[in-house]
Amino acid sequence: QFKTNLFTMTNDELQSKTIAFLRFPLIVGVVLIHSHITDGVVMNGVNVFSPVDFPAYRAVSNLLSDVYARVAVPLFFFISGFLFFYKSAFSASVYKDKLRKRARTVLVPYLFWNLVVAGLFFLAQTLMPSLTSGANKPIMDYSALDWLKAFWAKDSLDPDKIGMPIDYPLWFIRDLMMVMLFSPIVYGWVRCLRQYGMIVLGFLWVMGWWIDVPGFSLTAFFFFSLGAFFSVHRRNFVVDMRLLLIPSVGLYAILAVCDLYFMGEPWCRYLHNVGIIVGCVCFTSLTAACLERGFCRVSGFLAGSNFFVYAYHGMPLALAIKVVVRYLPPGSELEVIGLYLGSACEVIGIGLALYGGMRRCVPSFLSLITGGR
Repeated sequence: QFKTNLFTMTNDELQSKTIAFLRFPLIVGVVLIHSHITDGVVMNGVNVFSPVDFPAYRAVSNLLSDVYARVAVPLFFFISGFLFFYKSAFSASVYKDKLRKRARTVLVPYLFWNLVVAGLFFLAQTLMPSLTSGANKPIMDYSALDWLKAFWAKDSLDPDKIGMPIDYPLWFIRDLMMVMLFSPIVYGWVRCLRQYGMIVLGFLWVMGWWIDVPGFSLTAFFFFSLGAFFSVHRRNFVVDMRLLLIPSVGLYAILAVCDLYFMGEPWCRYLHNVGIIVGCVCFTSLTAACLERGFCRVSGFLAGSNFFVYAYHGMPLALAIKVVVRYLPPGSELEVIGLYLGSACEVIGIGLALYGGMRRCVPSFLSLITGGR
């Protein structure tokens, strides 16, 4: 048992609270990733703002968005894999039951939010065409194939990237659904090969040896399987990771600095991936330690809002950045950093307000579009 200055928690209670607490900070990380202006801001086919001349902004945003925040999605996959197999024997009937439940909690929100964003794109292309990039096909001209791609993987404007759904942050849900569909293979892999299977997947992930097919990301399969490993073998990941608190914090600090300094070097992607694995251990063990000592506590409101903020934030965030760049173009380092952090905070704040209002006024509908979270 873990003793705090307020009460005593069992290992399972601390693990549950750690998962609940992490949900909102990880969503903040996801929003920061998407508020990061890397190549520029394009409107009507013209790049109207470039961050090239702002080195301080690039350093701050690279550290927050491309180093720290990159732990968020893998850790979400880890938690999803852990909860999918948590305290349940796995069989054909259990598998069918889990997929049936996930159809309501994952598939329905996925379809809803992609449809909402398609509608918002239509409104933007119709009412505010000057704020759009001009590179996307008009919604009015969509064929049946275009609609299928919108709900799975639109053609990417960047030839080096695979397609994403029209509500692009939902690529995580798309890939999560696929790995859940293949969960019997995941179960057999982690049950029979144990830690050796994790080492193999981890090595493949660090090296980037995988097929680029939308929905089949190795990030999903590796971290979901890693979370499944702890559940299938009845291990408490907080207890295991807690032992690594001090070394993981020290090692992650070193890796983060090296990742930032050498970013752009071809070999740095391997160091970056190792840093993400260490970061998952660091953030998890640090959160558990803070909860254990009573330095922080779980907010039911923030933990409950995480899916809503995640699903809604993509297009409003892009719009907020474009509006500021068009009408109040930043001209100094502080202004660009303010745009970067301010747009993220604004969208998160609006999301929390919308979530709070819907929880009071239309709780049943809110439950439907967030999968009952």
